[in-house]
Amino acid sequence: MTALERDAVAWILGVEDSSEFYAEHLGRRWFHAQCKSADRFSELLSLSDLDEVLGRFGLRHPAIKMVRAGDPVAASEYVWRDRMVDPARVAALFAEGATIVFGGLHDHHEPTRRLCSAVSQQVSARTQTNIYLTPPGSQGFRPHWDTHDVFVLQVEGSKRWRIYAGGPELPLKGHKFDPKVHEAGGVEREFTLRRGEALYVPRGQMHAASTTEETSVHITLGVMSYTWADLLTDVLSEVVDRSAAWRENIPTGFAVDPGETDALQEELARRVATLAGEMDLPAVVTARADAFADQVRPRVVDHLRQASLAALIEEGDQVGWRPGFPGRVEDRGARGGGLPRSRSRVPSGCQGDPRAFVDRRYVHGWRARRRARLAQLRRGAAGAGARGMGRRKRSMLRTLDAVVESSGARRPLTTARGHDADR
Repeated sequence: MTALERDAVAWILGVEDSSEFYAEHLGRRWFHAQCKSADRFSELLSLSDLDEVLGRFGLRHPAIKMVRAGDPVAASEYVWRDRMVDPARVAALFAEGATIVFGGLHDHHEPTRRLCSAVSQQVSARTQTNIYLTPPGSQGFRPHWDTHDVFVLQVEGSKRWRIYAGGPELPLKGHKFDPKVHEAGGVEREFTLRRGEALYVPRGQMHAASTTEETSVHITLGVMSYTWADLLTDVLSEVVDRSAAWRENIPTGFAVDPGETDALQEELARRVATLAGEMDLPAVVTARADAFADQVRPRVVDHLRQASLAALIEEGDQVGWRPGFPGRVEDRGARGGGLPRSRSRVPSGCQGDPRAFVDRRYVHGWRARRRARLAQLRRGAAGAGARGMGRRKRSMLRTLDAVVESSGARRPLTTARGHDADR
């Protein structure tokens, strides 16, 4: 297990353990993580990565936006008629001082996807990334606050940050920042975020940044808040789906008859008092966990190969959980252990602990069986000849041969029907 997988927040901040950060800063106060290693984020993202994304991926607006002196640059200045971004125009505007914003890069770039996945699984919240490429001496957005917590990872160059007083306490995603209404207070702290350092800014905290005399690349990792109000909404929604009593109409005329208010309040209080006994919190938590898992969307490149091997799986074969896929095991009694989201089942009489799938351990040895099956196919090929063997069987033989030869790396044989399959 990598340091990112073990404790993603600690990895971002460059500390051994994130517990102190959780106790003193999360949701409360900004935190500047000063680290000795300037190369900490070099394997995560680089300027050359962004150059390749811009030039090869054929992204459309608003996947790429531009900001100049704190104001958005009109898309017409850097996109073609089909909304696809013109890399040459983007580069020219960047050279003139505009900031490039790569929105949702985690959908196109595997290292940032893994970063989002690790943080999301640790904090049980949705995450997203914006990448800011800013030329020397430029400012992106003016002082503002966000409705989600932000981790800033300084990948290249440096940026000058200012933390301001003011801003609402714990704003929700429906609250919108309006520069005409929400004015920044005095500067609480000003500092330089250098390459390899990180910054945490909680929602509602006023902040702004500008580059120094060098080009800056930083990742803004947004953590979408899941509040007590969100949990209550989900719990009530689950109860409403099961209970017709909560779907009854309230008394007619309540909005025009002030006398109905007291009765309405009394009845609502009675119903709310019964909610604790009616709710199914484990079901709601499980549904939220599945929603977080849906965001992971691992990028795996061998789906077609695994599908072609499906016909070779036999009773007693070993299967394993594909690395990077979240999962859990549910005990379903005689029906076996279920692995939700993959819609796979482990027979109740299987050898080994079904939890081994999620832990990336394995239930059955397979190498000898695969070699025996390979020998059987080869004997059939020798008897029938290459032409009489059939195209599908020849393809399976080639694939199976390659898998067996790679067994020294303990790579499990998996198929689209196995527990290591596409979810």
